[in-house]
Amino acid sequence: MINININKEQFSDLLNLHHGVFYPLKNFVNHKQFKNILTAQKIKKKFFPLPIFFAIDKINFNRIKSHKYLKLFYRKNFLCLIKIKDIYQIESKVIGEKIFGSNFKKHPYFIKHIKKNFAYLDFEYKKLNKQKLKHKNFISPKEFKYKIKNKKILAGFHTRNVPHTAHQWAHIYMINKYKNILIQPLIGQYKKNEYLDKVIVNSNKIVIKMYEKNKAFYAPYFSYPRYGGPLEAALHALVRKNYGCSHFWVGRDHAGFKNFYQKYSSQNFCKKNEKKLGIKIIAQREPYFCLSCRKIVNKNCYKKNCKNLKKKMISGTKIRNLLKKNKKIPEYLMHPNISKLLNNKSILNR
Repeated sequence: MINININKEQFSDLLNLHHGVFYPLKNFVNHKQFKNILTAQKIKKKFFPLPIFFAIDKINFNRIKSHKYLKLFYRKNFLCLIKIKDIYQIESKVIGEKIFGSNFKKHPYFIKHIKKNFAYLDFEYKKLNKQKLKHKNFISPKEFKYKIKNKKILAGFHTRNVPHTAHQWAHIYMINKYKNILIQPLIGQYKKNEYLDKVIVNSNKIVIKMYEKNKAFYAPYFSYPRYGGPLEAALHALVRKNYGCSHFWVGRDHAGFKNFYQKYSSQNFCKKNEKKLGIKIIAQREPYFCLSCRKIVNKNCYKKNCKNLKKKMISGTKIRNLLKKNKKIPEYLMHPNISKLLNNKSILNR
């Protein structure tokens, strides 16, 4: 019997599948499901935008190709005994075009994908060590919905960042309009110049306390960025639906990478598929700081004669660049209660 050590991304996928985070998908996709999701965005006649797969590199492929049973470990902990039903391959070009579009060869996650993923496994669990299927930054949908007593109206907010003032503008907008908000940061990042997980956790917990009690809630989303643009934004919407959200905020460049996707393409895709997703999509324009009004706005300023000619854009990149230079973060970018937590050591993979 062969032992396989899985990475953090595979562990998070296994954990999320087991606890219903990716429902209606319950297990890693088989060959047929993979192709159906790529071509029709469906799983068992239900909408599902991105395949959640279990892949192995060429070295492990050569190790296991003649075996039926594997033991999976994560950080030396035994997770499960599995029986392999199928080992299959899908042409990387097909994956690239269907997920990332015609310019897929330049997408960083696609480049990472072809380096790591040589073949895919379809398997069934023969033994599952549920005691090890947990993580400090994971709360299951069942646990969270019990905590909030299944509120009928709950707006979900996804972020992979420390909250800045544009985020808070969105938070307040949702609290005012929908009464309750789930702030759910993505925990489990790997890209250079992102924040440490603990910094994201602590800063978002602080921002929760700034809002009215029992109106704002926190639950981490233990996963990893796929930079899949519109398709990943739709996956995020399904995840929030599974956590009990009735509405979901989709950002200007939700799950994007630099200028790889068109502005607001994630919003447009999710709005188009709103009924299939089964969750209301909140699609607002990007907030900015109006120098004339001295306020965060996204459409109309507070002064009637303001022509929106003087504005400052708000971005996490701008804040991280200031941190790297040990410069003070201005209040129009970030609330002082949050910025005082940060320094240049807050950033991961420098």
